[in-house]
Parts: sequence; C-alpha cells; structure tokens
Amino acid sequence: MTNNSASTISSSHASVTYERPRAAHSVFDNLQGQLFGIVMTSFGIAILHAAGLVTGQAAGLAFVISYATGVDFGPLFFLVNLPFYFLALARIGVGFTIRSLVAVTGIALLSGLLPTMMSFSAINPYVAAVLAGFCVGIGVIALFRHGASGGGVGILAYYLQEKTGFRAGWLQALFDLAVFSAAAFVLEWPALLASILGAAVLNAFVAFNHRADWYVAR
Repeated sequence: MTNNSASTISSSHASVTYERPRAAHSVFDNLQGQLFGIVMTSFGIAILHAAGLVTGQAAGLAFVISYATGVDFGPLFFLVNLPFYFLALARIGVGFTIRSLVAVTGIALLSGLLPTMMSFSAINPYVAAVLAGFCVGIGVIALFRHGASGGGVGILAYYLQEKTGFRAGWLQALFDLAVFSAAAFVLEWPALLASILGAAVLNAFVAFNHRADWYVAR
C-alpha cells in the first residue's frame, strides 16, 4: 500500500524524519529585539567615544570624520549610512530598509544622549575596546535576527550572508582595514591599537555567533 507520508517518514524504523513548521517572529518579537539591538549598539558606541576610540564599519568611518572635523558622531553616522539604503531597497526589500533606517536613526540619537546620562571617570582603553566590541556585536546580531541592520556595511553583510552564506563578520573585517588606515591619521598609536582590538572582538563575535543554520525563526 502506498503511503503519502513516505517523503517524511523513512522505511527504516531507525530513522524517522518529521517536518516541523518554521518558527516565525511576531511583531512584538521584532520590536523588542530591535530595541535591544539599538540600545546595546548605542551603549557600545558611547563606551568607545568616552575612551577616544573608533570601531569599524560605517560607525568607524563616522568616528574618524568626527575626530577629524569636530562634527558630532550622531549626524555623521546617519549620513554615512544613507547610500547603503539604495542597496537595501533594491536587493533586500522595503521592510528591511525601513527597519534599518529606524535602527540607524535610533542609534544616532541614543548614542548622543547617553553621554549626558552617564560618564566614565576612568576607563582603560583596552578594557573599553573589548567591552564595546561585545556590546556592539550583540546589538548587531539582535538587529540581524529581527530583520534589520545597524549600519551600511551591515546591510551589505546581511545581504551577502543571506544569499551566499559568506559570514557577515568577515566582510566587515575587510572594510575595517580601510577604516583603520584612515584612523591612523587622527588617533595616537595606543588608541589605534585598542580600537583594532575592539573591532577584532566585534567581528569575531558576529562571525562565530551569527549563522543562519543556528537560528531558525524568521
């Protein structure tokens, strides 16, 4: 007798495969996840700013321009990310683009407000770099997992990982090489070395912990 479920249940009693419905995020799931990503990323940026450091990606470029010109980080971060929204709109979708725009706007505003709410009287630059790397890293992953991105290079990294499987963290590391080359002209060597350490922590954290095959909910 032919059984229509043969495609999901094998003839061997030792191996039975069941189809499971794919998990989906609710609207609340996405809102709270994106809020967490915005807060953690902003907190990491505030730590970097307090220690006079930079990071990689679009935020790093905004830091370099800010230190070189004296313009506030927030507006620069927003402007640096604008060209990447064309990629998001054309290749990923309207929903992702809008969520990413909201995330970047939130980070730009909150990273400017946090220094008025808290301060660090003394902070070792290497400790600051590692802590910021973890904070921004977990914030980036939260945004990725809830259909958004916290920056331009993150948008490109998200797109390539979803389409090709190339790890987001490795792509960001390549962009960081260019950012830190420019940072060498605006930072002292100790601050530059600490910044590189922080970026390495961030990229490794994202590369090893954000994998599509580890996270099934969409």
